[in-house]
Amino acid sequence: MKKLIFLAIAGMLIFSSCEDFLTRSPLSDLSPENYFKDKAERDNWNAGIYDAFQSALSQKQVLYGDIRSDNVHTTGYAADWLYMNAITPSKGESSWQAFYQCITRCNVGIEKYPTIPNILESENAPYLGQCYGMRAYMYFWGTRVWGKLPIITSTWDGSLDNIYVERSSLEDVKTQILSDIDKAIGYFQIKDVTDKYFINLATMYALKTDVHMWYNEYDKALEASDYFIGNNNYALAGDEVEWKNIFTKPADSKEVIFTMHWDYENDGANSGWPGQLGASNTNNGYQMSQAIFEEFIDRLYSGEGTDSRLWNTVDTVKLYYGNSRLPLTYATYTVSGIQKCIKYSDIDPLREYDASNQIYKSQYAVLNTTDSDQKLVMYRLANILLLRAEALNKLNRGDEALDIVNNIRTRVGYLKDAKTEVSNISNQAEVESIILHERQLELFGEGCRWFDLMRTGRLKEVMDPVYSARQEAAGVQVTGMGNEGTKYWPVYYREFESNYALKGDQNPPYTER
Repeated sequence: MKKLIFLAIAGMLIFSSCEDFLTRSPLSDLSPENYFKDKAERDNWNAGIYDAFQSALSQKQVLYGDIRSDNVHTTGYAADWLYMNAITPSKGESSWQAFYQCITRCNVGIEKYPTIPNILESENAPYLGQCYGMRAYMYFWGTRVWGKLPIITSTWDGSLDNIYVERSSLEDVKTQILSDIDKAIGYFQIKDVTDKYFINLATMYALKTDVHMWYNEYDKALEASDYFIGNNNYALAGDEVEWKNIFTKPADSKEVIFTMHWDYENDGANSGWPGQLGASNTNNGYQMSQAIFEEFIDRLYSGEGTDSRLWNTVDTVKLYYGNSRLPLTYATYTVSGIQKCIKYSDIDPLREYDASNQIYKSQYAVLNTTDSDQKLVMYRLANILLLRAEALNKLNRGDEALDIVNNIRTRVGYLKDAKTEVSNISNQAEVESIILHERQLELFGEGCRWFDLMRTGRLKEVMDPVYSARQEAAGVQVTGMGNEGTKYWPVYYREFESNYALKGDQNPPYTER
């Protein structure tokens, strides 16, 4: 992909890799009359959109959605500032530059694709759908991370009057996201994209469901998720082998809706994900939290089936020594090897099932940070159906909501009826807790947990004791989560230097430096 995009943008980049998002060259300086001459140049530019998408989220998906949450425990090999929620505006990870690189490439495509001669509207439709869809996707991620955002929807005309852009309100950002989603849907209804490595019609309905849930619009979320009900193109993985294939063979999985392509030869080392959670050639910074691990152990010995997500998510192989096996217990959590997340690692086709211990004895190709080719799943059906379950519960349809939870459990071998775990099916708080817990187990390492807690208003309730325990273990002052404003990341300090319109508009309680 990068080989293609180099041809497309070598002499006309809107951003350099080290510039702030508003340090732009005017479109008039990019000689567009010498570009966008034909379909090939459109296709190359479109590849550049996905290149920017990779830059924005290949390492940030888990950073934003998992590491700060109760999903993980430190292994001692990573800096603790994020794990302890001690983020500052000086941290480069707080920069939104990569998001705006992607957004601006979408803006150029929206403006310039229709100007290419001799192309039918139906031929351009899926490309314009991808531009609007990706822009909506980036703004949705951005508003969940930073809150208010500058809305940039056109290319810069070179006027100094237009160089400074204020952050728009949360409501305006929401309006922009939904407008882009609707436009994308309109274009995809003319002609859709079937490749799961590209934004497509199904991605838009998944995103629309997610957006409406974020804003507590449950009727609308339910309506958007209806797209997947009875849709023969999408289905939950039927068993644990199919579940594993969601991550190792996403293009072939009927559960996958949209996934990020990655190829080592063209894209280089994608060390962000394995370096955080599952590296084979180095010490990853974090492991699955003890609470999640112990829940899996409870299910293993529950007498109501097991949960194959245990050995398909963490590296239980290392528990074998010769022909002897350490029993899986709570104490296993501290055994060397269990720290590796193997969610995106290939399964050995010759794996052996250990019936007495109800677990697979096999070797996984744990991710190598120098040559990993994992293709990160961004949306899949289980995610959307569990969001649908939340919406059903909020609409007093708790019985249907827990039917979805049971379906998610059954396909991985855990047979306990979720309805037996609530005192009353109409108790929305109890039903929501079960749904959120199942999401935590199902979507571990997929960038969802922090936002689940934000969306449902449970962030401080859940994370305050977690941070207190982390602080106590580190021997620092125990303050818990502290100011609830830290649910957002700070705006990177350099943005205030390059865009004067942002002055005085840092996310509280952060400062501008």
